[in-house]
Amino acid sequence: MKKKPAVDMDEIRERFASYLRKQKYRNTQERYLVLESAIVMEEHFSADELYLRMRGASLKVSRATVYSTLDLLTKCNILMKHRFQEGGAHFELADKMPNHDHLICVECGRIVEFQEEALDEIQNKVCEQLGFKPIKHSLQIFAVCRDTRNCEYNNS
Repeated sequence: MKKKPAVDMDEIRERFASYLRKQKYRNTQERYLVLESAIVMEEHFSADELYLRMRGASLKVSRATVYSTLDLLTKCNILMKHRFQEGGAHFELADKMPNHDHLICVECGRIVEFQEEALDEIQNKVCEQLGFKPIKHSLQIFAVCRDTRNCEYNNS
């Protein structure tokens, strides 16, 4: 797997500020707290996980602000939104590792990110055959850990 590139916090903040101005949204301190908290999340996270982490860090922001800001961050392509299973949406920073895919264990919920060049080749071939220009792809493989009883990620 390729190493995740470094994140330029100033560039991301400016991209978000520009989006808010263009779309005529209010430019609030709380939205930037959500942005900065989301950027430092290492793993995929839900809105509630981010909210609880922010409360644990004594950051004053409402749950509604977290949800609405995550929606804005997704619309301006700073975050990617995934629906891995029946549960709610999970987010990740779009710039951390572009064009990657996910392997999800349906038993323990562990998510493994991977990149496979062959998938890029398939994407390009299919787009060319059907008259499209590829931008990105997203593949989710649902599987089960090899040893579900001894899986370190299984909480049951």
